[in-house]
Amino acid sequence: LGQFILVFVIMLISIAYDLISPILVGNIQNLIKNDFPLYKLFVMVGAYAGVLVVSMVSMYLQTMILQKLGQKILSDLREDVFSHIESLSHKQLNNIPVGKLVTRVTNDTNGISMMFTNVLVTMVKNVMVIMGVLVSMLMVNYAMTLVVLCFVPFVVLFTVIFQKFSRKAHRGVTDARTDMNTY
Repeated sequence: LGQFILVFVIMLISIAYDLISPILVGNIQNLIKNDFPLYKLFVMVGAYAGVLVVSMVSMYLQTMILQKLGQKILSDLREDVFSHIESLSHKQLNNIPVGKLVTRVTNDTNGISMMFTNVLVTMVKNVMVIMGVLVSMLMVNYAMTLVVLCFVPFVVLFTVIFQKFSRKAHRGVTDARTDMNTY
């Protein structure tokens, strides 16, 4: 839990970069449109470079912590699954195809580990970035933001449709992998 909280704090730094970066680039572009003192450009580019370095370091730390955490989760899950398999009776083991057993031990544990270390963190980060961008857009131009938001229902609709097809395809791949392992 402590490591997830640390990743969340580091993620906030990364989100701040995602929100500050376009503003800094816009300020630099506005500065160079007219006659400007060169030191202001150096200061703004230096600020952008500093924000970029902080973002890169935070992404590196986040990735390292998540990978270590993912390996720990994966190891614990596999040990628990292995202990459970050892506790099953011979009759129960004979009723389970070997391929299904192997697939569950390897691929399902990998999937659970990936969900905690990559999918969940990425989803939370993306939701927070979208909210931050939405607030920034509202502050810059609320009318244009409302026009952009008109397209959100279509995006949600296409996402739901894609999810249905994707789920069927994923099940097919999983079943084929199980059959292949059984064979």
